[in-house]
Amino acid sequence: MKIEKIYISNYKNLKNLEMNFKKDNKILDLVVLTGSNGSGKTRILECILNCFENYINSNYKEDKNRLDIYFQENEKKCFNEILDLEMFFKILNRYNWNKEESFVLGDNYKKDDFFEKGKILKEKLEVLPKIIYVPTEINFQKMDTASTTLVQKYRFINIVDTNLIKDIPSFIATKIITAIFQNKNEKVGDVQKKVFDEINEIFEILEINVKVEDISQDGRNIPIFKNSAGEKFDINELSSGEKQLFLRTLAIKMLNPENSIILIDEPELSLHPKWQQQIVDVYKKIGKNNQIIIATHSPHILGSVKKENIILLDRSDDGKIMIKTDEDLYDSYGQPTDRVLKDIMGLESTRNPKIFKLLEEAGELIDKNEYESEEFKNKYNELREMLGSKDEDLLLMDMDIQIRKKRGSKNVENK
Repeated sequence: MKIEKIYISNYKNLKNLEMNFKKDNKILDLVVLTGSNGSGKTRILECILNCFENYINSNYKEDKNRLDIYFQENEKKCFNEILDLEMFFKILNRYNWNKEESFVLGDNYKKDDFFEKGKILKEKLEVLPKIIYVPTEINFQKMDTASTTLVQKYRFINIVDTNLIKDIPSFIATKIITAIFQNKNEKVGDVQKKVFDEINEIFEILEINVKVEDISQDGRNIPIFKNSAGEKFDINELSSGEKQLFLRTLAIKMLNPENSIILIDEPELSLHPKWQQQIVDVYKKIGKNNQIIIATHSPHILGSVKKENIILLDRSDDGKIMIKTDEDLYDSYGQPTDRVLKDIMGLESTRNPKIFKLLEEAGELIDKNEYESEEFKNKYNELREMLGSKDEDLLLMDMDIQIRKKRGSKNVENK
């Protein structure tokens, strides 16, 4: 399941927006939303989540925001028998139903009909799609004890929050116990290593110096990490950046997404620029055939993806949100961050604004051949004091002045 297009009629000050998630008639597996603060990146993620919530809460017909959804072949077959988009999502949301359980279906649906159509979906849909939302703010609480018998039931809508994060140690411990029972002829240590290798492999591309090494032997079953210096520490002692990286990513892996839609707000949070450059590739390695939709400010992330995957949100002079895609954008892939900041994010300069203004003013005086004036000398000396004599822009100024002086001398000689 993937989103082909989104129409936003009105959602938290976003009005009359349409975004196409296709390129050359193929639905994008990766969509990167970027733009200035207040341009609506996070709200678009929230609107997508809200649309799915309205499907399952019987608010779909009142909601003027719409998603065009592409279904995989098996999903199409199920949908063609159910013939009702709202019912399809309601069944996914109540996949682990109990016929005697009391829940609201809405005025247009009967419980027996829901139960019968649910059986169709259970029989024919081999892979259950999920919606996974990873918000910016996640409270990483201390993890004390892990269970070795974590039961994971299918949920259609999943929010990566404190409650989900706290299950990560139990997910790892249960995975180890399950693997031991499934591989009884292998040594326990070898089985554990395979589980840890599977987890560490996700982060291999980052060349990170921290790896999952063991689980605590004190009965708590908490994951133990080891750094390149050989120091060992438990999951609670990871740095803020390491927690963002490991816990967000492992939470998604724990949900085992396939044919799913993953919404991630500001994946760059607390990450070193080197990790930001490759974090998208880390998320791509989780699960199969997923669509990842990211909201970001990071030039490092934008420099790691092709322009066809980028949607730039900008405000016009009258305050309306404008959308720029593919043909309207410079190609950011592989470009240095200063180019991305200027070409994609509209930054005038990567310089401090005060320095940039001084450089501009000094440059204008040179253009007017006023480089001998007191005004120019004061600005130049101030810049040199702040930037030093080897600054690239100051060296270019010096060259420009020398060229102008030589031209002036030649003009005098010719006369």
